[in-house]
Amino acid sequence: MKHKLISFGAILIAGISLAACGNKQAASKSNKPLNVTLPDEPLTADPNKSTDTNSAQLIFQTYEGLYTYNKANKLTPGVATKKIKPTNNGTTYTFNLKKNAKWANGQTVTAQDFVNSFRRTVDPKTKAQYASLYDAFKKLSKIS
Repeated sequence: MKHKLISFGAILIAGISLAACGNKQAASKSNKPLNVTLPDEPLTADPNKSTDTNSAQLIFQTYEGLYTYNKANKLTPGVATKKIKPTNNGTTYTFNLKKNAKWANGQTVTAQDFVNSFRRTVDPKTKAQYASLYDAFKKLSKIS
């Protein structure tokens, strides 16, 4: 059980970097360049393959997942509507997504987007080095 909770926590943190959500209205108000300095080039901008800190910084600054961190460095809902508690003896996690969550191109973020990303991570073709973090998941197909 402890392994499942640790794995789930790691998945949630990885999930933070999943969805590139944006607010069109906010973007149009402040159309200014953002200059960010990293110690070195990021190896990838792919959240499913990221293993280095420079890639992680880039992904964290440009994507939003189920949860994110607030200014006090506390975990808060990102695309999820609220922090959830597991049910069914700690084996079921049900997330509701914000209705206004959009991709940068304006398309609505869906639960299937998260499922697709999780599945891509564990697909051997992706060669994701952290795929083993998903071992605690039995099935990623129940979406409602």
